[in-house]
Amino acid sequence: MIKMEKFYITPKGGLKIRFQGAADFGNVYKFMKLWLEDRGFADEKSLETKYTERRFGERKNLEIHWKGVHKISNYVSYHIEVTFLLLGISETEVQIGDIKRKLDKGDFELKIIGHIQYGTKDWEQYSFIDKIYYNLIMRKRLDDYKYDFYTVLYKFVDFIKERFGLRG
Repeated sequence: MIKMEKFYITPKGGLKIRFQGAADFGNVYKFMKLWLEDRGFADEKSLETKYTERRFGERKNLEIHWKGVHKISNYVSYHIEVTFLLLGISETEVQIGDIKRKLDKGDFELKIIGHIQYGTKDWEQYSFIDKIYYNLIMRKRLDDYKYDFYTVLYKFVDFIKERFGLRG
């Protein structure tokens, strides 16, 4: 019996990016969303699954969760989850050259999980030929899909680090 399976590209706990300091979170958020939309993981309305904001005087905490899916074929899809946890966020003014800019200051933590899902729930209904395709051809292609998604996922992580001004 062929069933739907997951192969995690990242550790199951995800990859963590943590930054403490001042950043233009609005810009980071917007460009991350556009990056995922450009690569087919979501459209404008389907990405964000959770948004929680808690205010404590001048500071606020944010928790945001995204789920994106890029369908490769009937058998394979790439899944990416991003969780933002922003603690103690407050506005601050920073002098950059001759210009004063308003930035968000606080503790920014992002967790990114990526996995490949292959097979479907309806495999029992497929014909014998489809099942042979899966066992002989698809299993060999799965390594290529793993490599491709690994590359895309870590480019996304590098993109985020670059936006926060982090290295490595």
